[in-house]
Order: sequence, then structure tokens, then C-alpha cells
Amino acid sequence: MMSWRPMNRAPQDGRWIIAIDRHDPDRRAVIRWDPRRCGDAKPWHVAFCEHSYPQDAFTDWQPFPDCPSCAEASPAAEAG
Repeated sequence: MMSWRPMNRAPQDGRWIIAIDRHDPDRRAVIRWDPRRCGDAKPWHVAFCEHSYPQDAFTDWQPFPDCPSCAEASPAAEAG
């Protein structure tokens, strides 16, 4: 797994990322930057719901890991 990165370096191009607040273990989410969506002060929008967070709601982020290749995901590859 990749290491956590500070939120001030998170992409603001609309791609989905994984975010946490290391001071609040219950605050973690799949989010993306979209300040135009609601036109409010909560530009981080959560996947699959209408909830959003202010810019300073999270402390760290990670990109999604790459998907495994078909050969890596195949049970035959594990046996081989």
C-alpha cells in the first residue's frame, strides 16, 4: 500500500482519492474535489452520497492502488 500524503498535496482535478483524519479515526472517506457542485465552503465531496466536507476536514490522502492485472487476479495464477 502507498504511504499517506498531506492533504495540501491532494489532487484538485476531480479524481477520487482515499482520505483520513489521523486525529479522528472514524473520519475516512472516498472523496473528490468539486467546489462547483454545491458552490459552498465544502469542496470535498463523498462518493455515493450528498455529504461534503470543508477543505480542512482531512489530514492525509492516498490515491487508489492500481488494479491487478488479469493474470494476477486469476486463481490459476495463484496455483501456478
